[in-house]
Amino acid sequence: MRDGVVVDMGGSGTRIGAVERGHVVRVHTAEVATAEDLARAVLAVNPSPAGVGVSISGSVDADRGRVLRSRAAAWAEGALRAELVSRIDAPVSVIGDGDAHALAITRLPNVRQGGIAISLGQSLAFGALNSHGALIHPCGVTGWDLGHWRVVDDATNTEAWWALGGHGLYDLERGHGDGAAEIYAYRLASFLVDAVQLFRPRTVLLTGGIVVGLGEALHGPVTEQMNTLPTSVPTPRVVFSPSRDTALFGAAVAAGLALPETR
Repeated sequence: MRDGVVVDMGGSGTRIGAVERGHVVRVHTAEVATAEDLARAVLAVNPSPAGVGVSISGSVDADRGRVLRSRAAAWAEGALRAELVSRIDAPVSVIGDGDAHALAITRLPNVRQGGIAISLGQSLAFGALNSHGALIHPCGVTGWDLGHWRVVDDATNTEAWWALGGHGLYDLERGHGDGAAEIYAYRLASFLVDAVQLFRPRTVLLTGGIVVGLGEALHGPVTEQMNTLPTSVPTPRVVFSPSRDTALFGAAVAAGLALPETR
């Protein structure tokens, strides 16, 4: 396996780690505000990486390595891959964080493909794999951006990225205190029912800071709502990731630094 560096830039900041023998290690946070900062942080991890994988929250044209829009890192918009290659002199992969989380499904042992991945942090990230473990993309040049997917909810803000992201959870906590987790869990479960009926996945990966933080509070409502699926829709296996670094695992797969565990 080639050794390299992986980066995840999201709403809670930038995390970076080394890839050694196919495993992501020594993950830490980094302060970056320019492509030069990012290149410097990568080279501090490995001064001669065989490859670099970058996951970024937002709208990304992975084929061209261009970031079209990012709420988390507006400075990265533009030809990010080309900028990094010129500074690092190594192959660079740049993908949306939804795709990175989806590719992380391939690193899980004994998991059936295809699948969908939903990461819940400051905003919502979504990715999908077909039954062969390849990414499924919309008809355009970018990955999935569910910022305008409407969540059926009584709240004023019903867009998925808000209602299921950190802002939506904060609003629930402010209005409902200790009861916020259960309400949020049912909100998420309702969204999942719609997504499962649309994509018919065999595996659903739930990940991100909110999933780690709320933990088992999500399990009961999600299981309950999965049982409401029509009999014509197979119930998928739902995997709750215990790690905040799932996007780094997917970035390693995209950059060719790690091989899928599943076959």
